[in-house]
Amino acid sequence: MASEPGRLGGGGTVDPTPRHTVVPSELPALLGAHLRAQPYLIPRGSKIVVALSGGPDSTALLYLLSEVAAGLDLRLEAAHFDHQVRPGSEADGTWANEVASKLGIPCHLGASATPGTAKQASLRDARYRWLEGLVRERNADRLAVGHHADDQAETVLFRLMRGADLRGLAGMPARRGQIVRPLLPFRRRSLSAYLEGMGVAWIVDPSNADRRWTRVRLRTEVLPEMESLAPGTAQRLVSLGQAASRARDLNERAAAWLLADAAVGGGRPGRLELCRTTLVRGGPEILAVALQRVARAGGVWLTAGGTRAGVEFISEGRSGGRVSFGGGLEVSREYDRIIIRREGPNPASDELAVRERTGAGTVRIGERALRVRWRPVSGRGPLPERIAVAVSPGHYPLTVRGWRDGDRIRLAGGTRKLKKLFGDRRIPLSERARCPVLADRSGNVLWVGGLATAESDLGSRGDYSLLEFELRYE
Repeated sequence: MASEPGRLGGGGTVDPTPRHTVVPSELPALLGAHLRAQPYLIPRGSKIVVALSGGPDSTALLYLLSEVAAGLDLRLEAAHFDHQVRPGSEADGTWANEVASKLGIPCHLGASATPGTAKQASLRDARYRWLEGLVRERNADRLAVGHHADDQAETVLFRLMRGADLRGLAGMPARRGQIVRPLLPFRRRSLSAYLEGMGVAWIVDPSNADRRWTRVRLRTEVLPEMESLAPGTAQRLVSLGQAASRARDLNERAAAWLLADAAVGGGRPGRLELCRTTLVRGGPEILAVALQRVARAGGVWLTAGGTRAGVEFISEGRSGGRVSFGGGLEVSREYDRIIIRREGPNPASDELAVRERTGAGTVRIGERALRVRWRPVSGRGPLPERIAVAVSPGHYPLTVRGWRDGDRIRLAGGTRKLKKLFGDRRIPLSERARCPVLADRSGNVLWVGGLATAESDLGSRGDYSLLEFELRYE
């Protein structure tokens, strides 16, 4: 396809200027070797949707993939999205469709539902929403985009300027989910030279020269100036990103091991319980990565401030405290246990009234349903799920419920607050909310699940009976 200046409308032009020529077969061979060495990027036999703006990068991507498709048994489809931010932009879609048709590749066209926005982030989000929807609709395996090594250098520099951590400095991954970037090993000039050697024209988008955007100024002014002062700067930025990526991967593995080593508890839904001593032993850097992993698993991306708050709380926070670290997640400490869960009120407890000497019922305490049966007995049973309590007629109605602040129980050494009793026995706050209590009509606690039975003087009065309560969690 020869370059034809002025063919495109709507502000787009074809770049007709030759730069230098490469052997047309060189890049396809290199790309094919790259994909065979990294089969996780594009597995053999995949169906690929190629994002085709019509610019040099995406056009080179489509041509190169079409050249290696037979050897890898790939099925290609192109996709062009019109942001409708400049008059006549629909001509770009016509151009993209013609390019794909010449290669025998079907092309899908999409357009913004809200034309006119000028924010790059909004434009990118709209484009990817449509592209990812098309991937699902076409039952494709991958969405291929045309980012290359110069884009990676620009991304690393941009994030470095904004104070990114290792994850940010790692730049764009070669693959994230279904999105793949097969051209990351190659430079912009090589891709342009490949197209010129093939006699293929491309669209020049005027927005790529708009100095309002920071990335445009980095691309057209800052990076060229850095290259003039220190030749090879772009490649060194790419190498920095690769080093950061390797360090990030090591930290991720260390964080995964730390979380596995620290895991405790019974795996209750909606919460993660971890040993604080083990977490702190991992050090603040790995602990930060571990928190980010936990948050991502819950669909939350922690900010630097949220991560720092979580690390500081786990390292220094008091038992019984809690802190929100963003995205609806909170971390709390209960003695040597760290609990991470969704924010929200603790589940409310029900009450079960005991009005007669024999009966049964179900009560929800915390998030657990407790099945209770009771009957008179002559002696105390030996089983832990059965308890016998001395009850007089004046105690009725009894109530099985969760504990309340201010509850007290009479023991051999005098009455004690349940809060104090829980603290002495080192019962975590979350477990206290799940602890059943049996109280009389006046609110006096007769029994606390798993901890204590109240002292009674009813034996000298003769008007009491022993009620056995059998408790089973459903």
